[in-house]
Amino acid sequence: MSLFQPLDNRRPIDPQVLEQAMLWAVTLQSGTADHAQQAACTAWRQAAAEHERAWQRLMGIGQDLRSGAANLPARQTRQLLKARSGTSRRTLLKGFAGLGVVTAAGWGARERVLLPQLFSDYHTGTGERRTLRLGSLDLQLDTQTLLDIEHRGTGQQLMLTRGRVWLENGTDQDLAIRTPNGWVRPAAQARLIVAQARDTHVQMLSGQALLQPDRGTPQDLNAGQQTRFDAGHVARPEELAQATTAWIRGQLIAERTPLGEVITELDRYRRGLLRCDPAVAGLLVSGAFSLDHPEASLDLLARTLPVQVNTVLGYWTNVVPA
Repeated sequence: MSLFQPLDNRRPIDPQVLEQAMLWAVTLQSGTADHAQQAACTAWRQAAAEHERAWQRLMGIGQDLRSGAANLPARQTRQLLKARSGTSRRTLLKGFAGLGVVTAAGWGARERVLLPQLFSDYHTGTGERRTLRLGSLDLQLDTQTLLDIEHRGTGQQLMLTRGRVWLENGTDQDLAIRTPNGWVRPAAQARLIVAQARDTHVQMLSGQALLQPDRGTPQDLNAGQQTRFDAGHVARPEELAQATTAWIRGQLIAERTPLGEVITELDRYRRGLLRCDPAVAGLLVSGAFSLDHPEASLDLLARTLPVQVNTVLGYWTNVVPA
């Protein structure tokens, strides 16, 4: 494969590959790279088509990274390149921004989602759940979740960019959870689940929380209630579903749930693309399904419903009429 060969940049790129491409770019543009490192970068790009595609994607983001990195003092560049732990990676990007390498025009929310290992304090991959304890706060992150933590005064501020998190607040009177739509402020001793997709979904297991949309009227949410809000409005609270916490145990509980909704949820826990044919999306499903083993769940659906599961090239999977 020749270098600089135009490649298809429309397909998603493995975030780990993009991260390595970024580190190579900064190394080469910093003025600290020797001939051996230059050769190593070239070999890395030639080793796989995905490497070269990641390199071209990174170079296409804009000139900010390249021109800014070229002006970095060598000592500061070496310090930044040593940042490899989870929190340090976020410091790495903050360091780039502070030195003029990263600008709002070149990097933003798109790259935050594209490279969660670099931009988020805590993140989970596809099919992964993660348990955390931060002071008096207990958390469990669901699959594909991006979460940042900041300490402010006597309390903590969390930023949930994507995904779902279960929280049990201890004694923190000033805990605040920021989402793209506004704020969730749980009382001390509260237990709740906050999920972020297009809107923010809050489920109160115990205690109380104040919901504050960015451009709407604040509203209290009490134990046993759930609701959604966007930046301008809080929906009317509803009764909490009985199987609200099943995902924490790796289960999906369906009670006369449309098959299309079940498939959409299973899709979040498996690699590749999983879609449901509209002809069977309305079939009602009841039962318990494994989120940790989504293929087994698909097999169970195929054995109990008039559907079949077709997979192409191990990546595209469709649930269609039998």
